[in-house]
Amino acid sequence: LLADVWDHSYYSDVRLVDACVRRLRIKIEDPSRSPRYIQTVRGLGYRFGPL
Repeated sequence: LLADVWDHSYYSDVRLVDACVRRLRIKIEDPSRSPRYIQTVRGLGYRFGPL
């Protein structure tokens, strides 16, 4: 994602994607439930859930 979306050729902040996903979740997820639309896949990254 860093290379394709933000055109980063180096990784100055490895948590950049995590921070962006967190901001997206705040906007689209129900805070009283587990994430439904953007799910964390441990050891791999993220995936989109059912819409």
